[in-house]
Amino acid sequence: MKKLISIVTVILMVLGLMIPVFSSAEAVTAPAPAATYKWVNCENGKTLNVREVPSTKAKVLCHVECGKRLEVIEQVGVPAGWIKVKVNDKIQGYVMTKFLWNTKPGKYEITEREDNFKAVNPYIVTAKALNQNTEKSVGLRVKPNKTSNMIRRLQAGDQLKVIAAGKVWSQVVDMLTGRTGYVANDYIE
Repeated sequence: MKKLISIVTVILMVLGLMIPVFSSAEAVTAPAPAATYKWVNCENGKTLNVREVPSTKAKVLCHVECGKRLEVIEQVGVPAGWIKVKVNDKIQGYVMTKFLWNTKPGKYEITEREDNFKAVNPYIVTAKALNQNTEKSVGLRVKPNKTSNMIRRLQAGDQLKVIAAGKVWSQVVDMLTGRTGYVANDYIE
């Protein structure tokens, strides 16, 4: 019996010594999930409406310019095609997912607004080569956006008539085909 009491006492002493070890162990917590962001790329270069609820008839809380980064708060199940976002770390609302990209749209990917184009006295320009490669040139596009359909691939030296000028794109008439389209200003001279 003395032997059993001695064993129990030793076990209790060992456990007693371990209590401070267990109590000083820090709680392990999972790291907070990283914020998810999406970038605005509106059709026709218009601003994106951030709405109070996921509906095109809902109150507009603010407008967001193309190329702006938005923090994603949560996906919306019903109605489909909407997402809850945070604008400027303060306004929370809903936007249509079809106007959001996973990566920041480049300079030529954002569709320039139609009201940015100013009619000009027509003048002739030539298409420039891409990256100094005379075999390649810029695309003549249906809309002022590098992701829009291409009318044709221009060759370096092709002549175009500028009929309206924008900040990033120009509206031109292709002198070879007579078709009207858009070309990036950096690729004409």
